[in-house]
Amino acid sequence: MPGPHLTFFVELASEPFAELFSKPDVARFLSDGGHALSMGLLDLTAARADIVRRLEAAGVPVTAWLLLDVADGYWLNADNPDQARGRYHETVAWAAREGLRLHRIGLDIEFPRADADLLTRDLRRGMQTLLRRRRDAAQVQAAERAYAMLVEDIRAGGRSVESYHFPHLVDERLARSMLLRRTLGLVDVPADAEVLMLYSSYLGRRGARAYFPDAQCIALGVTGGGVNAGKPEELARLLSWERLEDDLLAAAACCRDVYVFSLEGCVEQNMLARFAAIDWSRARETLSATERQRARRWRTLFRAVLRAERLFDFVYPSRS
Repeated sequence: MPGPHLTFFVELASEPFAELFSKPDVARFLSDGGHALSMGLLDLTAARADIVRRLEAAGVPVTAWLLLDVADGYWLNADNPDQARGRYHETVAWAAREGLRLHRIGLDIEFPRADADLLTRDLRRGMQTLLRRRRDAAQVQAAERAYAMLVEDIRAGGRSVESYHFPHLVDERLARSMLLRRTLGLVDVPADAEVLMLYSSYLGRRGARAYFPDAQCIALGVTGGGVNAGKPEELARLLSWERLEDDLLAAAACCRDVYVFSLEGCVEQNMLARFAAIDWSRARETLSATERQRARRWRTLFRAVLRAERLFDFVYPSRS
């Protein structure tokens, strides 16, 4: 049984990016395996472009995953559509100047970086703070229109679009609510490929796999890297090869496009050679009937909370 198409995220500035690809086996792994790369654009340098040119010449599709300055929120959200558009135009100009194809543009929809830090320090108090200062629906809707126009521009430029979303957006759509987006600053963006970030490192095994059947594309992790790399609490969350392989097999039973965060983490843990040895015929749904039932109950309760948006606005008005 053939395995899914694998895309690997990499989130490194140019210098460590170049160091990663100074190891010949990394580019060879991507090329020989028919894998793709989604590259976080922390900078737009000639050194980065040189590596991308070599990857594209070797037949590796490279996605330009847009990232902003930390002061602008880092990830894309309801607070920064203008900065996202500016970053896209900078990226296109860089690609044209350097002779890069960049077959896709990646839109990473997450809360502002400062809010992520707030939630990391104290999840309960952080959520209370974000709920108190949640955005008006009009702001989120205006941002979504702006992002929809950006997607149209990207497509008009000859590239497709992939978006990276928290899975809870699926429940918000079903609930016909905006409470989650208003609280976290998320936006619902149309894309050619929607990737749900189903990281068992953060959601747990059952929490992540509860959304597998809803996903067009599944992102797994974390093996290392990212904005919290090296922090003790992050190191405790890293997936071993055994856990990652189990997630890969479960994801392969549900969809054909699977993403892994991150390439640098896989290299650090000496995982690359193991991907070729995976027996994809073992791909299977692994949640028990009891686990599936519990997941359904949790998601049903979550949607009920989201549907109470108007009542919530009345009894706990925003103080933004």
